[in-house]
Amino acid sequence: MSNTNGMNDDKETASSIGNSALRQFLHLLSTTTNITQWGIELPMIAVFGDTSSGKSSLLSNLAMIELPSNHSLTTRCPILLELRRAEKRQARVGIQWKTSSLPEPATEDASPAVFEPRMATEDTWDSIPQFVREAQDHILQQQANQDVQVASDVISLSVEGPNFGLASDHPLTLMDLPGWVQSRGQDDAEDLVQDIQELLQTYIQNPRCIILAVLPANVDFHNSKILSLAQQVDPNASRTIPVITKPDLVDQGGEGDVLELLMGNKIKLNDSNQFHMVKGRGQAALDRNTSIHVALEEETHYFDTVEPWKYVADRTLFGTGELRRKLGDILLLHIQSSVPTILQEIKDKQQTAEAKRMAMGGDQILTTVADRRRFYQDTCARFANQLKSSLSGKKAGAETKTTRRSKHRSSNGKSATASKTTTNNSSQTSTAAAQLHEACSGFTKSIRQGSLNTIRSIVEGAHVRVTSPHGEVRGEVVHLDKDFACIDCLDCDEDADQDDKRRAILFEYRGYTAQQQIEEDEVWSDGNQIFIARKNNIFDSLRRIPLDHIRTDPSWLKEKIVENRTDDLACFLNVDIFKNIIEDFVEHDWRPHCKKLLDATSDILMAAVNDCIESNLPKSTIRYPPLRRYLERQCRVAAEELMQEARKQVDTHLSIETHPYTQDSALFQNLGEARHRTLKRELESALKLDQGKQAVYDTQAIQTIIDGVFERNRRKSVEDHMADEMEIVLEAYGCVATKRVVDRTPMICWQVFRSLSSSIQDSLWSVTDETLSECMRESPEFEKEYGQLNAELEEMNKALDIFESIL
Repeated sequence: MSNTNGMNDDKETASSIGNSALRQFLHLLSTTTNITQWGIELPMIAVFGDTSSGKSSLLSNLAMIELPSNHSLTTRCPILLELRRAEKRQARVGIQWKTSSLPEPATEDASPAVFEPRMATEDTWDSIPQFVREAQDHILQQQANQDVQVASDVISLSVEGPNFGLASDHPLTLMDLPGWVQSRGQDDAEDLVQDIQELLQTYIQNPRCIILAVLPANVDFHNSKILSLAQQVDPNASRTIPVITKPDLVDQGGEGDVLELLMGNKIKLNDSNQFHMVKGRGQAALDRNTSIHVALEEETHYFDTVEPWKYVADRTLFGTGELRRKLGDILLLHIQSSVPTILQEIKDKQQTAEAKRMAMGGDQILTTVADRRRFYQDTCARFANQLKSSLSGKKAGAETKTTRRSKHRSSNGKSATASKTTTNNSSQTSTAAAQLHEACSGFTKSIRQGSLNTIRSIVEGAHVRVTSPHGEVRGEVVHLDKDFACIDCLDCDEDADQDDKRRAILFEYRGYTAQQQIEEDEVWSDGNQIFIARKNNIFDSLRRIPLDHIRTDPSWLKEKIVENRTDDLACFLNVDIFKNIIEDFVEHDWRPHCKKLLDATSDILMAAVNDCIESNLPKSTIRYPPLRRYLERQCRVAAEELMQEARKQVDTHLSIETHPYTQDSALFQNLGEARHRTLKRELESALKLDQGKQAVYDTQAIQTIIDGVFERNRRKSVEDHMADEMEIVLEAYGCVATKRVVDRTPMICWQVFRSLSSSIQDSLWSVTDETLSECMRESPEFEKEYGQLNAELEEMNKALDIFESIL
């Protein structure tokens, strides 16, 4: 992230060191560092034109040295041309590699060939073109194994002399780019055109690059590909300087159109970047070996004597000398505005690279056994402490999300609620302990809502019995409120008169006709009454029956009693039948929820382990893949062993629960109360004791009522009596046993949490030196990334050292 205050400081510093120092800074950055490889764009002037635009001649005149022409050499890599004023004339030809290092050798036995810089002095001045050819050939030879004919590596040509720069403030730096081509030759590679175009785009897209667009005067400027490409990357023409070449090749009579273009009347550009015109040496002059000095004199004479150029008042639009001055001034302004942001970018990249490098181990090189074991022990200690904190609730780990399912019917006809626990392994804000608390809460709720704990609970949809003065009526709960329920009759015979009393117990009125279509069994209320729909648009109104007049129907137990009946006398409640029913509840009600809690515990554990590994070894996947795999494997084994033991404990606990037993006195208290509850309610109802003044007080009537109640109970079958008794015993035992399973399984899971950290630490501590040696070999991917970060950091530090040196 850019530091605004730092950039302002850099701007003040840059403005105070002077133009000469700024130029020196940029010169050293471009020649002695490789920061452009890491995305630092430098101010430059890029000469951009096609292969027949006169670009080479223009460069030779600007540099006042002979450069290879297109006739003798096709440029296949950029040439950095630096012109500086000095007392003696000399030139240096070298290579700036744009890769992170020298190219790899073609064979294992070979070594990368180093290009020794070539120096040209007065005696060897004519060798400069040959030195440039040698540098290009060397670059392309290093790329030969990649089957490319264009390279991004740069030939640096540094030229000094008394004739370079009209003043000390006008040294010039130019980047000569390969000529734009749209088709390849017969012997050229298939990707040549694309490679050249991509290379050119990397330069002209640089927002700090001044585009010197070279355009022959004898082409259609409106359809010029060079000008079109420049306009695409520089739509405001703020950094494009078009240079018209070869004015002597304009068709007779066409000079006026070119003049209009030169004067800015045809194509509007930025006011400070007008068209410029030069006249270089044509091929005929080159064949005659016309010198650059002579060519420059001829250029001046041409623009002073040839129409229409001689009549233009602004003489700064013509000639190589004026162009050199203009480019020097523009480049200086560009450097002055760019250096502060360049410095800030260098500092940002330096800090980012250093932070990444430190995250990957910094300068820590683990070469000895002691170094590796120390690193390993430190890592394991941090990991174990963090894991212990997360499992105990002191540090954030992975988040577990719990979602609720809708109600479903249990085996006894009641509804129950299930929960599903899923684990998100990504690092979140909740601790592993918090996640297990949530999972245990869901487990407890599911167990408490299970059938054994709610065996006599009144829920919507359950089959029940309604106590009345005329006996019990079987029905189904179709509406449940806080203090009452509405019951639909299950076994009322529509054609039997004797059922009228039973129906009167459940319904206010039967046989309404609906005025609009209603759906059978639909239940609704008008605010006062509650109705239920029947067939053929008929509906009934339901009575509001107090909840203490309703009890669950134990008929479903009669089937289990019959299925599990033994050879013992049937008049007693058989322990084996009770045991078999309890076993069924344990397997179908408890075991699935226990398994779900164990699975959630395992998921939470592994998520916490993975989160701690990621926190302590964020780059180990790159640096030491075997080490990370070893830690994950050891942790997984330790967790699986603990979870396996936990599952055994839970299985043992559930197995014990299939053999009902308790010493809890609450069981017998509940049994004593429940055994007489139904009979008491039926007597109260028959004697109308719940109706206040209307209660029965006549002794004979009371006796008759009591005899009727007991007679109805006497007529019950053995299975009915056993089902009633079984339900009572199951309810009483369920309240006691549920408390045990609600506590036991979560306690086993928490014990796994408390044991995992020390178990993992014991497992990790037993590693051998041989295993560490195998696990702590740096991967090729790490070495590559680490090497790139070091190279980037070295370049940024070098750049900042250069700036400090010129202050």
